[in-house]
Amino acid sequence: MGSETMASHKASPSTRISNWGGGRNSSIELLRIVAMFMILAHHFVVHNGYDVKNLSLGPERIFFQLVMQGDGKVGVVIFFTISAWFFLDKEQTIKSNLKRIWILEREVLFWSLALMAFFLVFDRADFGMKTIVRSVAPTIMGMWWYVTAYATFLALLPFLSKGLRAFGEHMHYALAITVLAIWGLTSFIPGTFGVNDSVFGFIYLFILISVYKWYMKPFTLKQTWLMTGTGLGFFLLYTCASVMLSLFGIDKGIFIIRSFKLPVIMVGFDMFLLFDRLSFRSRIINRIARSAFAVYLITDYPATRTLLWKHLFVLEDLYQQHFAILQILGILLIIYLVCTLIDFVRQGLFAVTVNRNRGHWFELAWNKASEWAIKLTQSIAKA
Repeated sequence: MGSETMASHKASPSTRISNWGGGRNSSIELLRIVAMFMILAHHFVVHNGYDVKNLSLGPERIFFQLVMQGDGKVGVVIFFTISAWFFLDKEQTIKSNLKRIWILEREVLFWSLALMAFFLVFDRADFGMKTIVRSVAPTIMGMWWYVTAYATFLALLPFLSKGLRAFGEHMHYALAITVLAIWGLTSFIPGTFGVNDSVFGFIYLFILISVYKWYMKPFTLKQTWLMTGTGLGFFLLYTCASVMLSLFGIDKGIFIIRSFKLPVIMVGFDMFLLFDRLSFRSRIINRIARSAFAVYLITDYPATRTLLWKHLFVLEDLYQQHFAILQILGILLIIYLVCTLIDFVRQGLFAVTVNRNRGHWFELAWNKASEWAIKLTQSIAKA
């Protein structure tokens, strides 16, 4: 889309997220770190070898399920929102997004193969042929749901972005209202149909984020806090309802919600807006944030997940110790830091190898594919 077309639309709300002073705004990079820690805490609860619902009802159990389990869903919304917000400032092309997928796949494949090799050598327990096959083609085989959904979203993004622009303001508003009516308002009711953790959820979020950035007046600080409070209010409402049901012997868990239900979106997106109001620069934070995605890839690899949450850090053992919550949070922080340090090694390896001419192999492949496409088109036209 050219500059003239872009200029015909309303100006986007100002943001501090784009290159702040020639670099990254560290407030958003800090939020990226926080979001990934929330996701890590979520995985500790949902993948643990000990079901948190076996704990007696009390403040600790409520914390595990309401805060740790629930915040992971908010973290997914935040993590995606940071990326989507940047996409809305630039023209999206097939080539640029395939290149993003190419660069993403390098890191994903590195960790998939590296972790496969590690567990084949040091820990073959719970490591079958299925995991090996998935490790060779992690994105296609859905090794990590976020990676597969995000790569698919990137492939569709040029068409989605141009389509939403072509809709214009009124049709875009109508679409946003429609999806909110279908999946948003009903999501306040526990147990209703919603959007799963998939590429469809990312498209749903992108529709809402883009209508805000392209056409809406930016929320004031008061409005942002009001929406955050409303979303958190529903979190607490679900908790109270679940506690009451458990007293009558109906134990469905204190907090069960998906990433793309409206209360989660409200809290996640508004946290993003609140952090956007801050502006500072820190090389340390920016450096750590570069490894946030690696923390997810390392800790949510199936064999790592089993090792961490079913063998090393089982809730049943940790729960019985003094200051259990603080100890668990400390353990998660150490895991986060260790994974970050390990990824620094990966970044160093990439710096002297594939990143020396970043995207060079993609450009070669793209040019070759373009030549074949032209020849194929010409041969079809002559036929």
